[in-house]
Amino acid sequence: MRTPTIPQVESWNPRTLAEAGSAIRTAGIELSDRLAEVDLAVDRSARTWKGDASAAASMRAVSEVLTATASRRAADTVGDALITQGETIDAYRAAILSTRDAAVHLNGMSVAPDGTVTSPTVPGADDDALRPILQGRLDRHAADFQASLKENLAQCGSALTTLRTKVDGGLADLEKHGGPGGASLGAVLSGEDGKAVGARIRDAVGGGEPIPADVLSDLTEDLLATGLEPAQLEAYLNGETATIPASTQQYLKEFYNSAGVDGFTTASQQLQSQGPAGQQAAASLANGVMVLSNENVGTGRDADGSLTGAGSYEHLPQDMRDLISTRPSLGLDGLDSNVLTYPGDGPIMDDHEDFVAGQTTLFDAMSLAEAGNEPGTKMSTELIRQGMHAASIEAHGGALPFSDVPLDNSSHVETLEKAIELGSRNTDGAHAILTGEGGPDVLGSGYHADTAVMPLLQRDDGTAMASLTDWIARDAHTTFPEGTPEYEDSARAGSAARGLAEIMASTESSDGTNNYTTLLSGEGKIGEGTASQVAEALAPYVGDMTGMTRDLTQTNGFGEFGGAKDYIGGPVEPLRVFTVLDSEEQASQIINGTALAESQRMDRLFATTGYTELGDQAYRLQWLVDHGLSTEMDQRVQDGLDKQEAADARNSKFTAAWTAGQIVAGGLGPSGIAVAAGSEFLKPYVLGVDDLETPLSREITLDDSAFGFDSGNGEYVSSDWGSAGFRTHNVLDALVNTGEVDINDVPAVYKNDDGTALLPYSDARNKYVNEDDMLQRARAADAISQIIAHAGVSNLDEYARNATGDEQRDVLAAVIRPDGNNPDSEAILDWLASDESARASRNTWRVEMYG
Repeated sequence: MRTPTIPQVESWNPRTLAEAGSAIRTAGIELSDRLAEVDLAVDRSARTWKGDASAAASMRAVSEVLTATASRRAADTVGDALITQGETIDAYRAAILSTRDAAVHLNGMSVAPDGTVTSPTVPGADDDALRPILQGRLDRHAADFQASLKENLAQCGSALTTLRTKVDGGLADLEKHGGPGGASLGAVLSGEDGKAVGARIRDAVGGGEPIPADVLSDLTEDLLATGLEPAQLEAYLNGETATIPASTQQYLKEFYNSAGVDGFTTASQQLQSQGPAGQQAAASLANGVMVLSNENVGTGRDADGSLTGAGSYEHLPQDMRDLISTRPSLGLDGLDSNVLTYPGDGPIMDDHEDFVAGQTTLFDAMSLAEAGNEPGTKMSTELIRQGMHAASIEAHGGALPFSDVPLDNSSHVETLEKAIELGSRNTDGAHAILTGEGGPDVLGSGYHADTAVMPLLQRDDGTAMASLTDWIARDAHTTFPEGTPEYEDSARAGSAARGLAEIMASTESSDGTNNYTTLLSGEGKIGEGTASQVAEALAPYVGDMTGMTRDLTQTNGFGEFGGAKDYIGGPVEPLRVFTVLDSEEQASQIINGTALAESQRMDRLFATTGYTELGDQAYRLQWLVDHGLSTEMDQRVQDGLDKQEAADARNSKFTAAWTAGQIVAGGLGPSGIAVAAGSEFLKPYVLGVDDLETPLSREITLDDSAFGFDSGNGEYVSSDWGSAGFRTHNVLDALVNTGEVDINDVPAVYKNDDGTALLPYSDARNKYVNEDDMLQRARAADAISQIIAHAGVSNLDEYARNATGDEQRDVLAAVIRPDGNNPDSEAILDWLASDESARASRNTWRVEMYG
């Protein structure tokens, strides 16, 4: 069947299919039960009924019962197909419509009937440096929506094809009251069945022949019976434990072992060429590998409900595991390797080409596994390590020792990305890779996250890093309590984010590399596309990096990052992370924009809570932005860039971050909000759950002259946006939005011309400064203080002092400088890049605010 369109899918009511299926199954059961009663009655009558008439009646009753049994089987086939595929189509339909609505109504995009998505055009001048960045993010988000829509539409078409095939066969069987048509869905598989089908496939492939059509047909029928029951499938897709019959697990083990990896990949290729039904079978073939390896899928439960007969990576055939897990060192230092060279007895280049070709076809076949099907944790880590190993070889030039023949081929990058995408479907595995946490059964021995992940961080193409980390921001925030699945997901995401940050901030990794300086500058610096993916993963944790508590961040698991003491983190390591991300424009915009928005959120929270300690957090976030940009600028000058050019680049990055921060807060008016909704780095999950309900600030005019960069003496000066006046204006704005302050009570100098709204801070500041009547200005300032106090905020001055660094500025300045008088920028850079700066006792966030 052709792929349906969105309007067609919207017009469907798949629940009627499931209801019809239930009715057909019930009818089949009732027919069988009624005729069984007839047979019983005839048998009872036969005790007194003699002769040919008795025999004839008994034979007729038995015949009808046998026919009814076959009819029930056929009815079950049709009914099960209608129920299963009806529920499947209903799920895809819901996903399609919700995705379509999100794209159109929440993101302002255009969606065509075939699922093609077009992003809106970012308003602004063609020479606006920010415009192409935002447009690129919008286009990428549109591509994500489009991929989801087209995949789900294709799945709908495939489900319809499967439904038609099963119903046609079942109805034909029902007409004949028997035959094989209805047997497949209820088939009982066995290990011997799997071995037999696998052996026939292996023999055909080994003989250089295509797999016979009847063998593929048998395999297709068997694969229909290897899936999980609906309730178990739902549990499996939700990350819970699930069960399959022991016979099904044994069938899969014997089939894959008997067919071998070549049989598996060849069967997949031939099935893919057979249209939608064959493509669905190829997907089921890949699903089986995922299920068989998954430790959360077993064959039963013991008395206390624990899973028994769990899946395992060891269940897969050895030749398949060899292709996944073999990582040769090729004589190169620093690789996450477990053998010297590729397996094989031939010349090294031939062995290499055979191995890579086998990997390519294997990952192609396994990547067909449907969404929601994930490998077990051990298989996950092996797949990701294989992808990162490929990235290592790529980073080393991609040539064999003593040869100028490239190791790479046209499918190398695709294979690398498929391995990491498949492995990262299991977030437990991705977490283990990023943190290095996991026993030998998960990571084996000799794994070091701070060296293994580095080649991936250095790739310009961020696709693989996106697969490895995109779940982190998605799961970051929750208000659910400990012990709930939502909390556990959030804690795992936070732990993984901290692991990633620690890799970047390390100055002495397991192999002696200074990761921080490597990623910051030179040939091994962080890749452009990868940096933005890392920034997206770490953006929800900017507050955690400054020591915020969970009630503020609504994140979990990140814990203390860096610092010289165990009970709280320190500023050196977060500053390293910000500095590295500041080396790439888009990443700088993401991480700094989020930090600036969070800093201003502290102003709004203070307005409603009165907690002056929030000012410390507001300043720390501002400090990280300012000093991260300054440190990165100094590094560029150290690398040979003209000082003014470096300063201009820093100012440009701050401008972009400032704009992004206002978009996050909803501050650029309707067009800005539309852009924000379509930009990945501005997704709602960047900020906390509670913040989504916080009133949004309005348009904020960008005034470059107010930033305070590049003062006359050449010293670095913090941007003026965080001044006491700016913080006060934010507090006033929050009070107006919550209704605590009537806009009519606000002096005219702070409002727009018609007096209905506050002016943006820079406009209000200019209007105030341009007021010639000094007495009027003084009255206006006094009025604001009184208005805020009357709204219940009595400690604004204390908050403003905290938010402008009154008690932290000098302390933090000492943290990032070596001992001695007036160290220059080179000395400061060297200190920050040293292990001593992290270990120094002053590398702690001030803790009095928690006392």
